[in-house]
Amino acid sequence: MLILTRKPGQLFMITPDTLLDPATPVSVLFHTPIEIVVTQVNGIQVKIGVQAHPSLTILRDELYRIGKNKI
Repeated sequence: MLILTRKPGQLFMITPDTLLDPATPVSVLFHTPIEIVVTQVNGIQVKIGVQAHPSLTILRDELYRIGKNKI
């Protein structure tokens, strides 16, 4: 499980892994649900746990944008 700390207005993205074969059926990625759980609240910060299929990438928005700019 990946644990992220987010403040109000901050995002995280869940996308298919860049190495995933585009022909992969969606049912393979979602044969189990994506689980999202709030693990801690501290003032305006929230810790969020995310459990997803290994072929899905979970990134903080700021890292996702850096990766998109490299393309």
